[in-house]
Amino acid sequence: MGDERRSSRCVGTAMAEAEIRRRVSEMLHCRMSGRIDQMLRHFAPRAIVHYTKSREGMFRPAIWEGVEALGSITRFTDENYTPLDHEILDLLVDGPKAVVRWRGSWRRVATGKIYMVDAAHFLRWEDDLVVEMHEFFERMSHPSPSCQRLSSFEELVSCKTAGLDREELERRARKIVTFPARGPDIEVIREFCSPEIVCEFVGDRARLPYAGRHVGIDALINIIRMIAVDFEQSNCEISEILIEDGRLAGRRRVEWRHRGTGRSGVVDLADFVRFQDGLIVELIEFRDSLTLLEMQGERDAV
Repeated sequence: MGDERRSSRCVGTAMAEAEIRRRVSEMLHCRMSGRIDQMLRHFAPRAIVHYTKSREGMFRPAIWEGVEALGSITRFTDENYTPLDHEILDLLVDGPKAVVRWRGSWRRVATGKIYMVDAAHFLRWEDDLVVEMHEFFERMSHPSPSCQRLSSFEELVSCKTAGLDREELERRARKIVTFPARGPDIEVIREFCSPEIVCEFVGDRARLPYAGRHVGIDALINIIRMIAVDFEQSNCEISEILIEDGRLAGRRRVEWRHRGTGRSGVVDLADFVRFQDGLIVELIEFRDSLTLLEMQGERDAV
């Protein structure tokens, strides 16, 4: 009888997760095809929406409440940027929470210029409706082919496992991002990451020189050290962590201070991590680049 109950719970959970995946896909399809009212049906009337990045030339990061506000923001965006197409890059479901990472193309109405944008949305459901959403929205960089690590045929057809249980995945993730003001612990990075890790810092390389896709533990460590030269980081607050199989996604807030200008602020970040055979093989990070640019003294950061 106990085994039957456990089996029933697993089936129910699987069905719920499958439905969340379907809804997330539908929401994105409706949003990018201009069916905004249909997208809004998935949100609770007083849903809270956190925008952690400025929309280019439009409005700054803010917290909005209610579907009317969300609809107004979305329609105003489409008046200035016409959505063209999109693809889902990753989707994790963990209980009543989900996070989707996706890429879309937009045409700016005023200039006709096309922008490629990487985005991530953390969604929390209650009573079958989204009650809270955190958005990370960043113009993507264009990595050169040499920055890509192509999988071998054996890697593509073989089944790789994380090699760690859920608790250990979370423990390692927390240890990597929780560090003193002097910066991340390089020895911990070497211990937990694959020598051939693929890391991507989402953003425009013209503004953030380390943005883009990089391969290898030494490349990751060099970027960490480069950031530490300009910025001091402290008081990391982990807001949430979602785990599915060997993948992990989390949001955190960190206090940053630019060593040159002395300006400080709180930066929101989102990290997507993939484990394989006990090591991190992929790290993708979004951050509030607008706040960082303003700390550097760039007044025209938007």
